[in-house]
Amino acid sequence: MQSREAIHITPAEWRWVVVFGGALVALAFLPFLWVALSGAAGTQWQFMGVLNNYRDGATYLSKMQQGMEGLWLVSFRHTPETYNGAFIQVIYPALGHVARLVGLQPIALFHAARVVASFVMYMALYQFGASVWVRLRTRRIFFMVAALGSGLGWLFYPWTGDASFPDLTVPEIYPFYSSLVNVHFPLTLACLALIAGVVIVAFRPGATEDPAVNNGGLLVAILSFLLALLYPQSLLPIGGAIAIFVAVYWLRRRAITTRELRWVLVIVLPAVPMAAYYYAVVTYNSALSEWTRQNVTAAPSPLVLALGLGVPLLMALPGIYRAVRRFEPDGDQFMLIWLLVILVMIYLPTTIQRRFAVGMMIPIAYFATRSLEDFWFHYVSRRWRYRLLFVVIPVMTLSYALLLMINLRVSTGPFLPRDYAGALQWLHDRTQASDVILASEEVSIWVPGWSGARVVYGHPFETLDAATKRQAVRDWYGGRVECSELLDRYHVRYVIYGPLEESLGSPTDCLETLRPVARSGSVTVYAAY
Repeated sequence: MQSREAIHITPAEWRWVVVFGGALVALAFLPFLWVALSGAAGTQWQFMGVLNNYRDGATYLSKMQQGMEGLWLVSFRHTPETYNGAFIQVIYPALGHVARLVGLQPIALFHAARVVASFVMYMALYQFGASVWVRLRTRRIFFMVAALGSGLGWLFYPWTGDASFPDLTVPEIYPFYSSLVNVHFPLTLACLALIAGVVIVAFRPGATEDPAVNNGGLLVAILSFLLALLYPQSLLPIGGAIAIFVAVYWLRRRAITTRELRWVLVIVLPAVPMAAYYYAVVTYNSALSEWTRQNVTAAPSPLVLALGLGVPLLMALPGIYRAVRRFEPDGDQFMLIWLLVILVMIYLPTTIQRRFAVGMMIPIAYFATRSLEDFWFHYVSRRWRYRLLFVVIPVMTLSYALLLMINLRVSTGPFLPRDYAGALQWLHDRTQASDVILASEEVSIWVPGWSGARVVYGHPFETLDAATKRQAVRDWYGGRVECSELLDRYHVRYVIYGPLEESLGSPTDCLETLRPVARSGSVTVYAAY
C-alpha cells in the first residue's frame, strides 16, 4: 500500500491504458462494423441503432429526443398517458441538448458518448489500481481482470439454453459488458472505482489528513453527486460499505473521531438532495410510482451468481479468505465490506435486487489480484506465470465473445423491415409529443426515439400498466376486440400496419374504418381521426 502523495502514473502507463482501452472500445464496436460492411442493414432491413439490450437503448434514444426538444424533465413516451416529467436519467436529455447544439443525430451522439464513457471508465479502473499498488505488473493485472473479467455463462448457455447468467444479462457488474449497452453504466463504474480508491488511501494506516481539494475530498464529493444523477441505486452499497467501514474503524479505536466523520459527510451529503428528490417523485408522481412497481430486476440464485463471476471469483477466493481471517485495514477491509454489502443488498426483498450488484467486479478483481500476487504465483514458477495469465485471461472473456457473436445476426428488434423506416420518418415530420401511435411491440419500442410521439405499448417497464396494454395491442391487431374501443381509450391518432402487425392477425374490418395517409412499401400509416 502506498500514500496518496506517492501515487504516480507515468505517461508510458497512460499510453498503455489508452492503447489497451482503445482496443476494447474497438472490440465493443465490432458488431457495428459488421452491420456496416456485411450488408445486414441493406435493402431488406433497417438497423435501428442499438444492438445490446435494445429495448432499454430505445428508451435512452427517446430521452435524448426529449433533450433535442429542449426538455430537461423526462417523461416516458412508451406509454400513451401524459404526466408531469421528472429530473431523472438526466444524462440522456443532456446528450439530447448537446446533439441539438452540435447538429448530430441522437443515435450518433449516443454511441460517441459510449466511446468517451468507456475510456473514462478504463482510466478510472487503472487509477484505482495505482492507488493501491506500486508495482506496474500488479496494476496491469488488476486492470485486465477488472476490465475483462466475466463468468461461465458461455459454458452453460449452450447446454441449458438458459441465458439468465449474470455475465450474459447483468452488464452493471462487468466493465466491458457495460460499455456495450449504454453511457451511464461505464460512468457509474468509473465513479465507484475512483471513490473506492480515495477511501482506501484516506483510511490507510497512519493517515491523518482531513478531506480537502488536493487529497480527493472535493473529488469524492463531486463523484457522489454524479452517482446520484447517473445511477442512484449504486449509492446504497458503496455508501453502506463506507458507513460500516468507518464504524469498524471507530470500534477498533474505541473513539469517534471527527476526521473520519468529515470524510463520511463529504461523500454522503452531496447525494442527499437528489436522493430525497427521487424518493419524493417515485412516491408522489403516480406514473413514476407505477414505473417503480413494474421495474422488477430479481437477483440470480447464489449458485448462478457464482457461475456468473466464474474464473475471477475462483482466483479471488484466497484473497477473500485472507481478508476475512486477518481483517486488516490495508484496503482489504474496505473492499471486503463493500463486497459483502453488495451480496446482502442483492438478496434483500426488494424489486431492484439486481441493481445493487453494480460494480461488483471491482472488489472481485481486487481480491483476484491480491490472490495472484500473494498466493497463486507462489505455486507457479516464474517462467510460467505470464504464460498462465495468457491462458486465464482469454477464458475470462469467452462470455463477451458469445455476446458479440449473438449480435452478428439480423433479428427483429435491433432491425426492422426497411419499409418501417419510411413510415417512422413520415411520423417524425408530422407528429407531436402528445400524439399516440398504435403499432406492434417490435415497432413501438422505436417510435418515441425515431419520431418523438407516444405509443400504446412499447416497453415492459416504461409503459404504465404494461401487461394490460400489451395484451390490448395484440387483441386489436388480432381482430378480437371492438375496433374503436382501444383507439378512443388511448386517443390514438395514427395506426401502423405492416408485416410485423400482420403477424399478429388481420384486423381488416378495423382498418377499413381508418383513413390511409401514408405508405412505405409494405407498411401503411392510417389516421384514426
